[in-house]
Amino acid sequence: MSSPSEIDLVLKSGRVLDAASKTDAITTVAVAGGSIHSVGDEIEAPSSAEVVDLTGKWLMPGMIDTHVHVGGDLDGVINPGIGLRSVVQAGATTVFDLGGRAERLVAGIKSHGAGANVAGLGMLKPGVTLPDDDPSPKVVRETLDKALSSGLLGLKMWGGYYPFSMDVTADIIAACNERTAYAAFHIGTKSSGSRLDGMRELPAILGSSSRAHIAHINAYCRGSILPPGEEIAEALQILDSLRGQVVSEVHLARPNFTRGECDEDGNVRMDVARNCLRLRNYDTTRDGMRQAIADGYGSVVRQSPSGLSLVTGEAGVRLFDEGDTIVGMSFPVNRTDTAFQLTAAKREDGSFIVDAIASDAGVLPRNVNIEQAMNMVAFGGLTPLEMVEKLSFNPARMMGLERKGRVLAGMDADFTVIDPELGRAVMGIVAGELVMLDGRAVGSGGTLLVTDEGQAAARDYGSDYEVVDLSKALMYA
Repeated sequence: MSSPSEIDLVLKSGRVLDAASKTDAITTVAVAGGSIHSVGDEIEAPSSAEVVDLTGKWLMPGMIDTHVHVGGDLDGVINPGIGLRSVVQAGATTVFDLGGRAERLVAGIKSHGAGANVAGLGMLKPGVTLPDDDPSPKVVRETLDKALSSGLLGLKMWGGYYPFSMDVTADIIAACNERTAYAAFHIGTKSSGSRLDGMRELPAILGSSSRAHIAHINAYCRGSILPPGEEIAEALQILDSLRGQVVSEVHLARPNFTRGECDEDGNVRMDVARNCLRLRNYDTTRDGMRQAIADGYGSVVRQSPSGLSLVTGEAGVRLFDEGDTIVGMSFPVNRTDTAFQLTAAKREDGSFIVDAIASDAGVLPRNVNIEQAMNMVAFGGLTPLEMVEKLSFNPARMMGLERKGRVLAGMDADFTVIDPELGRAVMGIVAGELVMLDGRAVGSGGTLLVTDEGQAAARDYGSDYEVVDLSKALMYA
């Protein structure tokens, strides 16, 4: 441990919340050289240290968002990194981009970075990152090798957009497991949808030993097959039956994010978008999409220099037509009651069935993890320590980040400070450096999280980087 004379930052008199140790106390945290030096009431700071009074504020380990989209999309419709400042402004200190390319992720860190730690997965898109939608085991493993060597942690399947057969899906996950790489799955195969029927396939896909991160559980419980309450109960039962094989997260925002793309016959291509239209009895066609936008049900994502916004009505229809349907879309289909029930659900031993709260945001203006979690605290759905467990401690375990997710001497000095009166984050600190203050991103750049195989690429990018040992990730450990 560094000596007291090396302390350079003191955060005093805040309500410190550490889920692992069940610490909930008004006390002081000292930082030295980017790490936590000590926690306690008797800290004596040298005169050279910066002292920040957090009276009335909550100090938690830095929020880790295990499902964001901050690297831009593969088609170049959205600029890389445009969501990075948004996630930091919302209180995140570490984020996990689920599906893109390392080069675009790094470009975003350099152009829009706000000081966060950033990890990424390779997106599997037939015709772009794969030759087709029926790749051989050899091609799958070559694609994984490329992803790891480029600085990514593994692969993400977007089953609601680019589905594979159950056998290919199982092989992609197995390939990641063989390499102790990260595997994430947006539910859906060629024989199912991005709904409860896709969840029902999980036991067969994973068998008795395969392991994966299952994205946004609430997206499969919108009432497409059974009443929402029954879908929630069945989804939780499936997850619990796969305990030790899966990690999972829920997002708490009402709007979703999808694509409006239609084929040459005017039919909506993406399963997710079709599901959204069916929920309100719109035709799954270009005309049905235009009508949904005109009626205010569908929104088109508009990009501007200041960020992204949602546009509906006649202006939204114009954007949809100008983009020839290849636009980002959003529908208000995520049920708040469903998300809250899934977030709070526990096993008999008191552990959470769904591990984390994530946002599936970044590029979409719905980075509301802390605001919605604080609403759950206010209504008794979570205790403050349980909120921290879902926002930081469990996410750190999911990613194998052993020096994060705790307010403990020797851990990384990553913190999120919450104003409980406002119900939102008001300060973000990464490695002892301020990256967000009062909702404004004040940091720059960022640190890329890579595996051993990605170190050479990270050096070539000229990026700050840190090596992650995925054998410590929850799905493996």
